[in-house]
Amino acid sequence: MKITQHTTTNLIVKDSAGCLWLFGLFFVVVAGTFVIGLMGAFNNLNELNQLEQAAVWFISLEGVAAGVWFIYSNPVIKADFDKRGDRVLIKRIGLMSTETEQYPLKEIIDIIINESKDDDGDPIFSVDMKFISGKTTSLTKTWLRNKEELQKVVDEIKDFIN
Repeated sequence: MKITQHTTTNLIVKDSAGCLWLFGLFFVVVAGTFVIGLMGAFNNLNELNQLEQAAVWFISLEGVAAGVWFIYSNPVIKADFDKRGDRVLIKRIGLMSTETEQYPLKEIIDIIINESKDDDGDPIFSVDMKFISGKTTSLTKTWLRNKEELQKVVDEIKDFIN
């Protein structure tokens, strides 16, 4: 999560999927190569019996599906804090769609850093925005490790809003 634009009336924060989309693309390309091969690009395809071909089809299609799911489930989140319009516009840009949320700046109560633990017990963090209505919306999709950097971004957002 980082600040991509900061003026006196506008602050834009972006949480990109980064390497996660590349990781998903890796799955799609590698497994897709096998799918293309099974569709006739492999010249020795007749050496496999039907059970082996079915197993390779299953694994290949699962690899493509896993890659597409990985990309789909990790959208880019862009939050545009606009003092002129007195609003925050949150866009979640994904593989298939773009979701947009809009809230008045005066409705924001707090921006908080959530802490959790990964599989190894190391701390990981995410950022949420709390509203007067009690609703909470996330400004990050992936859990991040650098709390100090996140705290700087959160502090800058809070300073901008107030």
